[in-house]
Amino acid sequence: MNIIEYFHHHKSLIVTNPIIQSWEYQEDIRTSFEGFFKARLHFVDNSILDFREYVNIMESKITRYTYSFHYSQDQGLIFRYDNTPHHPHLSSFPHHKHLSTDKVIACPESTLQDILTEIENIILSK
Repeated sequence: MNIIEYFHHHKSLIVTNPIIQSWEYQEDIRTSFEGFFKARLHFVDNSILDFREYVNIMESKITRYTYSFHYSQDQGLIFRYDNTPHHPHLSSFPHHKHLSTDKVIACPESTLQDILTEIENIILSK
C-alpha cells in the first residue's frame, strides 16, 4: 500500500457511509509513502468530525506520526482521540481519548473506521 491508496481508502470510507451528509478534505502527498490528510465530516444529526493524520507507510506498516479525531455538536466536544504526548501517566501513552466531561482516558490507537463505527453507534442510539 502507498499513500495514495491509503488516502483513497479514507475517501471510500467517507463517501460510502450513509450517516455522513457532506464532507470536505485536503490531502498533502509528500512522497509516495508519506502524507497529511485532514477532513471535516458533517453527519445527519448535525454533528461534526474534524480529523487529521500525518502518516508514513513503509512495507505495509502504517506509522501515524500525529492524528486527531475531534467529534462535536453545537460547538461542544463529544470526544476526541489523539496521540499528542501530553498524558504520560496513561497506560496507552501517547494514545488517549478526551471525553465531554473533561476526563481523559487511556485507549488504543484508533483508525478512521473505528471512529466512524463509534459515531454511528452514537447517532443510531438517539
